[in-house]
Amino acid sequence: MSATLHRICAKVSSAGFALESSPANLAWWRCAMPFWLICLVALSFPLSASANPPATSAPRTAPASVAVCTGCHGPQGAGSAAGMPRIAGMDPRYLAHALAMFKAGTRSSDIMQPIARTLSDADIDALSTYFSSQHPALAASQQAPSPQLITAGRTLAMHGDSNGVAACFACHGPGGTGNGQRFPSIAGEPAAFVVNRLHEFQARARAGNVKPGSMTEVASRLTDAEIREASAYLSVTSP
Repeated sequence: MSATLHRICAKVSSAGFALESSPANLAWWRCAMPFWLICLVALSFPLSASANPPATSAPRTAPASVAVCTGCHGPQGAGSAAGMPRIAGMDPRYLAHALAMFKAGTRSSDIMQPIARTLSDADIDALSTYFSSQHPALAASQQAPSPQLITAGRTLAMHGDSNGVAACFACHGPGGTGNGQRFPSIAGEPAAFVVNRLHEFQARARAGNVKPGSMTEVASRLTDAEIREASAYLSVTSP
């Protein structure tokens, strides 16, 4: 019996992974919609779930507090072409840490701070676990990027450039799918969000808030063309 179980386990194991948004590009009224209306929107979409999830899998249904997220980030956290970031499939530790920082006021966002302050620690854990288990399709683009932009962005993401810009995937993991608690998934992020976020980092760099090895330093070396290229490629790259 022991040998049989060992062979089965070996086969199974061989088969076998910013949340912050720019206020200028977000429609605040969507986040402030009455709670009942957001709930109706959230419940009108099916939730993806594994047919036979293991006992320790993420919850099959959305937590009660999910409406505070879905009103802006979409029913499954796919984000939007208008610049709302994708939070689906993120490492739950990253999501929980980001929400905790927003709640404490140590991470700035006119949008996220007041929302996070309404969440309990249990809410944060439940939301982080739920959205980490979601894998919706990529958010539709307002305009499909050109093949040239995508190709150039792929080169930058995989290899960096000659100006000292490191490859995106060197920190954010292979394919941009994330690297633990510190480096979030960037694959599938809407182009508008990536552009806005990198511009925010550049603004911090110009203000003198540059930390070696941080995104402010990386962004300070990027050209406008490279920002467009990277955002185009990431927006069409499935996590």
